[in-house]
Amino acid sequence: MTRLAGLARACHPAPTLAVTLLVTAFAAIVGWRGAGLAGVAACVLVGQLSIGWANDARDAALDRAAGRAAKPVVAGLVTARGLWAWALAALAGASILSWLVAGPVGGSFHVWAIGWGWIYTLGLSRTPLSWLPYALAFGALPGFLTEGLDATPPPLWLTAAFAVTAVGAHLANALPDIERDRAQGLGGLAVSLGPRRALVACWALTVVGTGIVAAALWAERPWLAGVIALAWLGAIAAQRLLGLSAFHALLVAVALDVAGTALAVAG
Repeated sequence: MTRLAGLARACHPAPTLAVTLLVTAFAAIVGWRGAGLAGVAACVLVGQLSIGWANDARDAALDRAAGRAAKPVVAGLVTARGLWAWALAALAGASILSWLVAGPVGGSFHVWAIGWGWIYTLGLSRTPLSWLPYALAFGALPGFLTEGLDATPPPLWLTAAFAVTAVGAHLANALPDIERDRAQGLGGLAVSLGPRRALVACWALTVVGTGIVAAALWAERPWLAGVIALAWLGAIAAQRLLGLSAFHALLVAVALDVAGTALAVAG
């Protein structure tokens, strides 16, 4: 039970579940049903587990040095070596599942996405190129879903919306930790930019992501494109009027982009 608790905590449960639910929801929107939809959820979940476990294994020494007692490795619930073993097993399992569920082409899109998650964890997370794995991994997910379902290439706008929104979400997630990461000598795009420029870049990316979604909606449902744009402006207003932190306001904007993309695809 102790090891299970450690594995559950080390997998980064919040982002793991969020990505799994998001991709599964999009799979349902584009037409996946029944066993196929369950297979998509399993592929994504196991892939995210592999990335989460690798991330905690990679950061084990830093976590010990920083005295982060809440981390499973520091708390003695699991070892870094054990996490590496579980991460590699999950990587193999997710790859096999991806090809079984989505075929050689669709499955390869997902394996590509998982691979970039590992590349981020193993090195790029600490460099100014930390944004690149997010763009390339999340930009591949539409291909996983559409090619895997009926061998249809994903719309270019959908790939772009996923990639741009993912980079914005990456910066939003990194904003609260910039000073801590800098103090530990860690890099990353947000650290390189600094708090002010990282915030500006994140808002700029959400503007682009929202614009892509609104443009995709405009031809058939211009009123909905307008609603998405106004709702995005509402996220900015909420930051000022309700006292939301920039981080939480950005997450609201990113969530609106995701919701608008889902509506566009569903239409």
